[in-house]
Amino acid sequence: MFNFLKKKKIQNFTVNCKTDSIYINDTNINFPTTYQTLLSILKEPTRQITTSKNYCIWDDFGISCSFENKENILSINFYQNKDKVSEYVAKKQFTGDLFLEDENITYSEFGKIGLGKIAIHRLGSEHETRFGFSIGVNNDYKV
Repeated sequence: MFNFLKKKKIQNFTVNCKTDSIYINDTNINFPTTYQTLLSILKEPTRQITTSKNYCIWDDFGISCSFENKENILSINFYQNKDKVSEYVAKKQFTGDLFLEDENITYSEFGKIGLGKIAIHRLGSEHETRFGFSIGVNNDYKV
């Protein structure tokens, strides 16, 4: 009867990175990925912003991405620190876990972890507290 009063349950995501593969809650994500793939995992974004690029933001999950083409999304951002204030940043923190080869590295400090064609990047400069991480295409990878 009073379903509208129930608080939405926030889904917890697990990001498991392996050499050349990323899994979000057991769904394999290839990079570049597509908007449709993200929708199948994250559902509709909370907000979308269009400027010179398109931005999709899942505020409840602490996740966002930007793209010029829905068929060619190069990375996904996960925000772990609410100190970064911008309209392009999710309003809530990512509360899930980040694993590298089954080892939890969610709160470890790192700059970039190259995994072949994909990489985990630090969000934030070396001189500030890391405010999250990004997973996606490794631009340094050479075949």
